[in-house]
Amino acid sequence: MADKKQTKEFEENLGKLEECAEKLRSGELSLDESLEVYNKSITYYNFCSEYLKNARQKIEIYRPETGTVEDMENI
Repeated sequence: MADKKQTKEFEENLGKLEECAEKLRSGELSLDESLEVYNKSITYYNFCSEYLKNARQKIEIYRPETGTVEDMENI
């Protein structure tokens, strides 16, 4: 499972990504500012996406009908 530092980094990056989305939706940024915020948001998105991908790979599904456990990635 992710350690506390990784979880904190994920939460911080997710917060920054949400801030970027709000700024872009506001319509108050110039084109250059919008591009700068967009480029930053890609970095935050990539970090969050990778974190969630790794978390998903660790999830296991218990199948009571067969009494087996499967990795989420096999589903």
